[in-house]
Amino acid sequence: MSNQVIVAIVGGGPAGLFCAYELLNSGIEGIEVHLYEQTGGVGKKFLVAGNSGLNLTHSEELDKFAKKYFKDEERFTSLLKDFSASDLVSWANSLGTETFVGTSGRVFPKKMKAADILHQWMNTLKSHENFHLHLKHSLTNITPDGDLIFKHDHSDKAQKADYYILAMGGGSWTKTGSDGLWMDYIEALGVTTAPLKAMNCGFEIDWSKHFQEKVDRGFVKNIVVFNETQSARGEIMLTPYGVEGGAVYAISNGLRDELEKTQSAYLHIDFKPDLRIEEVIEKLSKRSKDSLTNRLRKQLGLDKIATSLLYEVLDRSRAQENIEYLAMTIKDCPIEVRRTRPIEEAISTSGGVCFETLNDDLSAIKNNQYYFVGEMLDFEAPTGGYLLQGCFSTAYRAVKSIKKKEGIDV
Repeated sequence: MSNQVIVAIVGGGPAGLFCAYELLNSGIEGIEVHLYEQTGGVGKKFLVAGNSGLNLTHSEELDKFAKKYFKDEERFTSLLKDFSASDLVSWANSLGTETFVGTSGRVFPKKMKAADILHQWMNTLKSHENFHLHLKHSLTNITPDGDLIFKHDHSDKAQKADYYILAMGGGSWTKTGSDGLWMDYIEALGVTTAPLKAMNCGFEIDWSKHFQEKVDRGFVKNIVVFNETQSARGEIMLTPYGVEGGAVYAISNGLRDELEKTQSAYLHIDFKPDLRIEEVIEKLSKRSKDSLTNRLRKQLGLDKIATSLLYEVLDRSRAQENIEYLAMTIKDCPIEVRRTRPIEEAISTSGGVCFETLNDDLSAIKNNQYYFVGEMLDFEAPTGGYLLQGCFSTAYRAVKSIKKKEGIDV
């Protein structure tokens, strides 16, 4: 084992910061950690995402948890065994952050603010004399010898290290530093990349003029949304341009892929997921002189916003005469989506560094000094703690490998 081990981390988001934390507490003798961030501060996307309540992870059992990573279920089963949701909670507790499990199974810090965790996190890192933070350093190139070239104060600066961990995020929310520009030069390391696409995103819908005038913005809650292959329960937010919200985000990759293949996709809505269609028919069959809108409100509890959304599809004159048709549309209301919202607005992105060109420890097959962690990896996960857990678990795997290479028992 060498007397000094230098690790350069690029990216000051959760994955990069966690790598720094784990390395400085790894037991590697003489370790020196240099963390580079291209903006003026670390954890910016972490802070934005956690501004109104930070969802750290989820309390689901491993088999259900891993399924949230879609095509990479098997890979994340292994990653989550290395660093699980309970491990993430224990780590947060070690920083002085108590957590609780919400009614949805999601795990939150009791103080609910990302800033509190980040403050303690950074204090811990800065207490290590071998931690060096370099702000406003933008990675612009990688030399044939593997050195990193940063732009800082209008001049170039090179960094040579024993190990490099790249944690530069995806391509959404560029104001936080996650701009995806690394796609232009990352293949110099012998890795392949998939194009960045919007994930956990909203969709544009051609609402009727009447709908736009009546419903500017509003929520439709306790519904199930689905497409040909996926479904999710929760709420959606209607906007003048279309639809957003947690339930939509959960099936956004499926809707996006449908649009790419056929230029057409439908978001189906079940307004009463706890009722069978026969029960909906029974409730609607009660004799009433009320208008259709009032019947929907009184007999099924649909509010004005939900009813307005239903009316975008429903043939109201037919519904007055045909209760079965009305009930079927309530249980399966197809809304045509036209396109995804811009990638800049997406909560996360798909695409990035392909796992096929990486070893199991997330180092490049052609240059195993380089590791890739966090959202710059080509994986998909819905909101609800899965994205953040993925960042932590991949970061842990990379550090575990470095420790092993340096002779630390893991």
